[in-house]
Amino acid sequence: MSKVWLCEQKIAEHPLFLEEAGADLYSFEELCYYLYQNTGTLEESFFNEKLCQWLEEEIGQLELSACLRRGIAQERSGCWCMEQILLAGGFYHSKELEGALKTAKHMENKGPLDREKLRGDRLLKAEKYKDAVIEYRKAIAQAKQESENEKIIGAIWHNMGTSYARQMLFEQAAECYETAYAIGQREESKAAYLLALASKNGQKFHTAPDGLVKIRRELERLKQSNRSSYEKLLETTLQNLRTGYRKSE
Repeated sequence: MSKVWLCEQKIAEHPLFLEEAGADLYSFEELCYYLYQNTGTLEESFFNEKLCQWLEEEIGQLELSACLRRGIAQERSGCWCMEQILLAGGFYHSKELEGALKTAKHMENKGPLDREKLRGDRLLKAEKYKDAVIEYRKAIAQAKQESENEKIIGAIWHNMGTSYARQMLFEQAAECYETAYAIGQREESKAAYLLALASKNGQKFHTAPDGLVKIRRELERLKQSNRSSYEKLLETTLQNLRTGYRKSE
């Protein structure tokens, strides 16, 4: 059963607007909940003078606001700022707090691209597929401006393909999976491309639906027992699907 929090502290007359999330926070309880739920994705820039001013003027958290201002002036990390706020709230027990801070510290060593990917991954897991695609697009746009790990970029394209596939947008999904495989050379992306291509807008290919099921089962069997045959069957099936796809357009 989920926890239910009653907002017993002061309700802000003017909310704290979260531009990235497109949401308003009206209470200290809401702030703590937001921080805990987004531990691994918050940018250090979230903890700024605007937040301190809101805590002081709208919520009445004078001591906490002063503490954060001192920490920011001393160039304390975002993880440290988050810890001060969650400790002041007291809504999470020690193990929950320890886990959240561990995640935050881990992400402090990650680059912007990793954090963008994680935002998308969490939205994908929460079944917010359209929002996940937006985050993945942001990550890819950023990757074009920087020299980033191709493994991460390939994973972003793959997960974006999954976001499209969950919306039954198989054409876009196939394009993403194909790009993911070209970058990362992951068999998972190659197989996902095969299935997305076969499912694209309900097109009928030379391979009948029941035939695809049999092929999938055979691929799973060969992947475990005969890698060479697995690769050969996968490539042959992809070629057949591409041919059928072109003829159906």
